[in-house]
Amino acid sequence: MDYKRANRAFLYMILSTLGLVVVLSLWYLNGGPVLSIFANNLLSESVILIPAVAAILYSGEKLSVLIPFHKIKLSSVFLTVVYVFTLFPMVAFVNSISMLFVENTVTAISDDVLAMPMWVMIFAIGILGPFVEEIVFRGVILQSYQRTGRIVGSIVLSSVMFGMMHLNFNQFAYGTVMGVMLALLVEATGTVLTSFIAHALFNSVEVIMMFTSNNTLDEATEYLDDMGTVWEFGYMVYLGVAAIIFTVLAFFIVRMISANEGRKEFFVNIPRCRKQGYKLITIPLVIAMAISLIYMVFYTTLT
Repeated sequence: MDYKRANRAFLYMILSTLGLVVVLSLWYLNGGPVLSIFANNLLSESVILIPAVAAILYSGEKLSVLIPFHKIKLSSVFLTVVYVFTLFPMVAFVNSISMLFVENTVTAISDDVLAMPMWVMIFAIGILGPFVEEIVFRGVILQSYQRTGRIVGSIVLSSVMFGMMHLNFNQFAYGTVMGVMLALLVEATGTVLTSFIAHALFNSVEVIMMFTSNNTLDEATEYLDDMGTVWEFGYMVYLGVAAIIFTVLAFFIVRMISANEGRKEFFVNIPRCRKQGYKLITIPLVIAMAISLIYMVFYTTLT
């Protein structure tokens, strides 16, 4: 599938997601029962997956080409686990920066999450969500983009699209950064399996922390608010330093993974990959991004 079809598929994903928002809003306004967060998550992932699958079927491509999924060495799995834990400081820092301007979206839905059994949320947020999102963004979209030879551009743009798909500025910020790091895993191993493992582990840890540390986190947030601007600034500096150190370590680890999987030469030469002259930006993509930004501004104003 070429990049033009990938961009059209993304536009359909955005439109489908907003269509779901409208339908659910009308459902609630007319007295319909509130859906559980599990049902909401299932519907949200469906409207992302269906346009991507439809685009694949229409293109006539093999799934194995657009969604590379092959086994990796056990040592690479171990390194991937270590890699995930080096990403937490960076995500926490970016999340804190975004929270200077917008609310924490995950915290806003924490009551709904905690109302469900933990294993249900681990399945929905820790397994199902990452499975669909890795298939779509690190599979269909990233692989379609890479045919232009613009590997760096493919990584960055597919990650921005991944962030925008969340339709709020908070998750857009750290989702984009996370998307880049997950895409690097795919480049290092040649398979979406590693990015799925990393994404699933990251989300599952987040869910477990919500269930086991919710009160502690709330108290810590209130404590920091009471300490004032100076302490908040100090905390941000601490997070920033930790983010830099652990992100540098993450790059070393992903490079080790590429060497372990026999892809080091390709991985280190990504910035020098030969480009074929195609541009990744098309009108459907611009429309999709404009719609996303307008909705995010509206959502931020509303909340």
